[in-house]
Order: sequence, then C-alpha cells, then structure tokens
Amino acid sequence: MDQMETPEINQPEIPAVILIEVTASDDSMTGFIKLVKQGENPLPVTKEQLIEALYANRITYGIKESSVEKLAARPIYNIKIEVAKGLAPINGEDGTICFFVKRDAEYSPEINMEGTIDYKNLDYFQIVKKDQVLAEIKKESEGTEGMNIFGGIMPAKNGRPAPSPVGKNTHLVQDDTLLVSDCDGVIRFIRDTIDVNDMLKINGDVDQLTGNVNFSGDVTIEGDVSDGFSVKSGGNIIIKGVVEDATIEAAGNVHISKGINGGGANSIYVGGNLKCKYIEHANIHVEGEINVDYIIDSNVTCMGNIALGGSRELIVGGDVRVLGELRAKDIGSESERNTRIEVIGIKNMDTETIEKLTKERDEFSARMQLLVEGAQKMSQSRMNAGEDVMEQLALAKKQILVIRDKVDQLNFQIQQAEKNWTMEFPGSIICKRKIYQGVKIFFGEEKFHFELDNIEHCRLFWADGTIIHGTL
Repeated sequence: MDQMETPEINQPEIPAVILIEVTASDDSMTGFIKLVKQGENPLPVTKEQLIEALYANRITYGIKESSVEKLAARPIYNIKIEVAKGLAPINGEDGTICFFVKRDAEYSPEINMEGTIDYKNLDYFQIVKKDQVLAEIKKESEGTEGMNIFGGIMPAKNGRPAPSPVGKNTHLVQDDTLLVSDCDGVIRFIRDTIDVNDMLKINGDVDQLTGNVNFSGDVTIEGDVSDGFSVKSGGNIIIKGVVEDATIEAAGNVHISKGINGGGANSIYVGGNLKCKYIEHANIHVEGEINVDYIIDSNVTCMGNIALGGSRELIVGGDVRVLGELRAKDIGSESERNTRIEVIGIKNMDTETIEKLTKERDEFSARMQLLVEGAQKMSQSRMNAGEDVMEQLALAKKQILVIRDKVDQLNFQIQQAEKNWTMEFPGSIICKRKIYQGVKIFFGEEKFHFELDNIEHCRLFWADGTIIHGTL
C-alpha cells in the first residue's frame, strides 16, 4: 500500500516593504531618513511618503526637497541621509574702536645707524588740534534668530557695545561713531578712554623770568629748567633742554630731550614713564618705566622696568631700586666705585581674609559705639527713670562687653594674618656685558655675593627663596 503523501502547506507570503526611520540630531538642527528594506523587491517609496514621514515626526522646517526627491528616485538603504537642516542663529558682532592716535606702548625709541637713540624725537607726546578725529566707533549689531527643524526659534545674542572712549575734552559726533577733540592739547590714554589735556607752552627756560610752573594740564618747555626752580604738572611734561638741580612733579609721563644734571638737593617725581638721555646726581622716583642711556651717582626708585639703551647703557655709583626688570650693558666701573642695586620686594599676604576681618571688626565697632552713646544717655537720666529703663541700661552694658570682646578677637586675628606673609621679587637684573666689583646687589635684604671676580653676561632673579645667577 502506497504511503499517503503529505499535503504541502502554503505559507502566506510576507509582502516586501520599506521602513522609513526618521531621526534628528541632538541639537534639533539636522533631520535624517534611513530606509530599511524588508523583503525582496519592495514597492518603491514616493517623495510624498517621505515628506509625510517627516511631518509625522514633527519635522516641518528646512526640509531639503531635492534630497528627498533623489532618495525616493534612487533609494539608499541602511544609511542615514540628511534631508532637513535648520537655520543656525547668527550672533551679533561686538562694537569696536579704531584709534587714530597711538598708545604709549606702541612707541619705541628711534635708533640711527650708529646705534644711538634719537632723544630729540618728541612725537611720543601726540599733540592734536581742535575737532581732530581721534577714533572711530563701530557700533554693535543685533543677532539674527535661527530655527530648528521642528520649527522652534533658536535665539541669538546681540553684540556688546564698545566701551566709551569719551574722556576729558572729547565728544562723539555723527551718531556717536566718531570721537573728536574739543580743543588743542596732548593725548593721554586711561585704558580705552582718551583725554585731551590742555597744554601750557613755555617758549624759553624756566628761570627767573618765568618763576616756578604749576599747571593742571600738560606742560611743554622749549628750553631748560634752571637750578632751584620747580615744574609741577597734572599731566605730562616735555622739556626740550636739560633739567638742572630742579624739582619736577608730573602726574603723567616726562620726556626730557637732553638729560638731568641734579645736585642732590631737589627731587623728581614721575607718575608715569620717564624718558631722557642721561641721569646724573639726581633723586628720582618713577611710578612707571625709565628709558635712559646712562645713570651716574643718582638715587633712583622705579616701580616699573629700567631699560638702558644708547651708546653707553651704563649704571655707575649711587643707589638704584627697581620693582621690575633692569636691563643694562655695564653696571659699575673698573675703579670699583660703590654702586648699589636693589630689586624691590612685594609682601604677599592673605589680603582677602584681612579685608573681611577688618570689615567685620569695623561693623562691630560701629554697633558698640551706638550702644555706648545710648548707655550714656540712659545713665544721665536714670535718676528719674523707671525699672524698664534701668533694665535696658544693664542689658546695653552687657552687650557692650560682649561686642568689645568680639572686637578684640577680630583685632587679634587681623594681627595674626598680617604676620603671615612671604616676600616675592618679581623683578630681575640683566647685564649684557659686565657687573664690576664694587657693585652691591640686593633682593630686599638678601645680598648677592660675588667677591672673587667680575661677572659677565648674566641674569639675576629670585626663585624658591634665593637669588639665582643665570647666564645670557
């Protein structure tokens, strides 16, 4: 008997389809479609189906119809295809200032073929005329909003306005885009602000004919400053001759075409920078930098750098103290003349804690003073006062004692904090040729020892609590 044949079971065919997967980037600025084929020979997708899938996933902005159309016509499977792109926001530009006058830092001495600096070049101080344009201000611009692929607004930042350059004797014109001078004068920068200082001009010497000079603005002297006279300025001083044993005080910079021949009796104070050819037998304090050819037998304190440049670049004799860098060719002389160089130190302490404790102490002291005054008034009227007033007086006295103890504690903490300090020496001494015997070099009270011989081509600086002798 023939075996019965097993009837074939017809499995239903799974229709071939194309899955449309829609995704977006994390910043919601880019949309993708990935086609996933399931089965063989699926029916093609249409552009309309792809766009409908995008809409179904809330992607409505920045759809690249040409990319969608190409993907429908020539499907690419299992790869994410970019089909939508948002519009990125554009931040506004910050306002800027274009200066038509130079800052102090943009100047350098002019040196001729022989290596000599031209100290007669007085362009360092810029003289401007009334209504002269000093700067142009480009205003800030507003940002432009963007939009992500879901139709959400992407905010943009507006640009920040440029800092105002308006200073003394200047004003803005043409819709606040140009800065002009109100008067003839000399330029002085204070950060990004331009002052035009009135200028006093003396066509000859400062002597018996002129008397002493005391002026709030800038001063220009065509001749010398004679022995025993004084020139005081609230701005800059230009002297085209020499300074003898005279008193000079300037809040700004001082430029002396020739030099300083002091006699030791008078002094020079410069709130900015000092530039001159030489310094001899003078007492000088400069808050900024010193640019000079040589210094001889002078007492000089400089809170910035001392740069010697010219034919000699020499320091010999006297006492020179500097907070920044001192750069010279030679220091001292072959005759071993006594010359003292000191790098000034800076105390490093916890000023933030000291200020906080001081503020707290002052607040308690003010409260205690009010309580003392109130207690004195109650004491004066206690003969006719009731029990409540007497109780208030007793309470006030207790509070005064408590606060006084607190003030004493804070004073002690301030004293302890002030005792805990270290000394730092940010400056250095650079000698391009030779430091001779007879020169004594100090970093604060710490002396640098080199008794055996002269030293050459060196850099002396402070590190890790000691003086380091390096070479150039």
